[in-house]
Amino acid sequence: MKTWYLGLFLLFLTALASAQVAFKNQMVYTNWEEYNRTILEDWADLTYRHNWFKAGLRYEINHPPDPFIFPQDSLLKNYELTFRYVQVRYKKMNLTVGNYYEMFGRGLTLRTYEDRNLRVDTNLDGLKFNYSGRKLKLKAIGGRMRDKYNRRKNWLWGGDVEIKALKNMRIGASYLTQDQSSQKSLWAARLSYTRDMWDFYAETVRPSWYSAFSYYAALNLYFEKVSATLELKDYNHMSFFNAYGTEYNAAPSLTREHEFSMLNRHPHALNQNDERGYQMEISYTPTDPIQIVLNHSQTFTHAGKSFFKEYYAELGHTVNDRLEYHLAAAWTFDFTTNTDNITPLVDGSYNLTDRDQIHLSLQHQHTKNRSDLSEFDSELGLLEISHSPFVSFALVGEYTNKYQLRNVEMKRHAWLYGMVSFTFWHNQRLSVLYGSRREGFICVGGICRYEPEFQGVEFKLTTQF
Repeated sequence: MKTWYLGLFLLFLTALASAQVAFKNQMVYTNWEEYNRTILEDWADLTYRHNWFKAGLRYEINHPPDPFIFPQDSLLKNYELTFRYVQVRYKKMNLTVGNYYEMFGRGLTLRTYEDRNLRVDTNLDGLKFNYSGRKLKLKAIGGRMRDKYNRRKNWLWGGDVEIKALKNMRIGASYLTQDQSSQKSLWAARLSYTRDMWDFYAETVRPSWYSAFSYYAALNLYFEKVSATLELKDYNHMSFFNAYGTEYNAAPSLTREHEFSMLNRHPHALNQNDERGYQMEISYTPTDPIQIVLNHSQTFTHAGKSFFKEYYAELGHTVNDRLEYHLAAAWTFDFTTNTDNITPLVDGSYNLTDRDQIHLSLQHQHTKNRSDLSEFDSELGLLEISHSPFVSFALVGEYTNKYQLRNVEMKRHAWLYGMVSFTFWHNQRLSVLYGSRREGFICVGGICRYEPEFQGVEFKLTTQF
C-alpha cells in the first residue's frame, strides 16, 4: 500500500514538473482620512495548465466592503472563494465546469465579463461547451450569473452557432432562456462580411417580453491613409436581467472611450431599454508621424429626446524619436446633468534618454448648465517623470471655480495628489498615492461606476509568477 501511495505521489510530481502554474495577486489598500475608514481589497488568481487540462480559482478579500461600491455591504462576505473551474480540451472541443465568462456575437444577447476598475464581475457558474471548427462554431452554456454581492439565483440556458456560409461571410444565431422570470427568453441573428478594404457586421435581437426588434450595425472602411467607421444602434426593451437586476447582455454603447481624464467627466451610461443613435469616426494619416482623428456620436430616446452628443477632434504628432504630442478638443452634451461641455487639451511626452521620459498634460473644461444658464471652469494638470521600467513619479492637480456659483456648496475646490510607482523583480509593481482626488465616473463600454471624492493614501501591489 505504501508503494502504491509513493508511486501516485511521484506521478503527481512528474505531472506538476511538466505543467504550467501561474499565480497573480492584485491588492488595493485605501485609507480614507475624511471617513476614518481603511479598506483592503485583494484578488488572488491561481491557474494550473497541463496539456489538455486546465484548472483555476480566485479568492477575493473585501475587508470591509467599500460602501460606495456595495451600499448593502452586509450582503458581501469579507473573504470568499469567488471563482473556480476545471476545463478539458479535446481537439476542437472545450468543456468547462465551474465559473466562466462568455459572449455571444457583440454582446446583445450575452456578455459576461470582469472589470476590476468598475468592480464588475458577472461570471456564470455552471457548464460551458465550445466547438470551434473551420466552418462551424458552437457554444452551449448553462449556469447562474453572479451579481455584485456574489449572489446567484436564476438558471440561464442558451446556445450560439456560427457558420461560414461563404468565403468572406459568416452568419450566426443565439438563444437564451432563464427560469423563474417574466423575462423568459431572448434570441438574435447576425451576419458579418469581410473584404480587403471594408467589413460589415449586423445583429438583431428579439425579446419574448416585448414585440420589437433591436439591432446593431457597423461598417468599417480601410484605405491607404484613411480609415472610417460608422456604427448604428436601436435598443428597445432588450435589457435581459436576473432576479437581482444584473444584466446578462451589454451591447456596444457607441461612444468614444477617452484616455484623458477631463473628457471622462461627462460619460454616457448605456440604457438598453430606450436608446438609438450612431457613432462615426475618421482616422487620417497624411504622413507617418501625423495622425488626425475625428469622432462624432449621438444618442436619442425613441421619443426623439437627445440623451448624449459629442464632437471630438485629435491631432497626434510624433516630431522625432524624443518628442510626441497630442492636441485634442471635444464638445459634449450630457443629458444627465443637462450641461454643455467644451474641453480642449494638450498632452505631450519627451524622452530624455532611452529610459527617462517627461510627460505633461494640461486639460481645461468649460461647463454651461442649460437649466439655469450657470457656467464654470475646471482645470487639470499632470506632470510625470519616469525611468522605465523601474520607477515613475506623478503629480496631478485639479481646480474648479464651481464653488463660486449660487446654491453650490463644496468642501474643496482644489485637489492635489502625488503618486510613485515601482517595478521590481520584473513581476512586482507597487504604487503609492497620497493626497486628494476629485470625484468622477469610471466608465468602460457604457457601464459606469461613480468614484467619490478622495482624501488619504492608497497602496496598490500587483504580483505575478
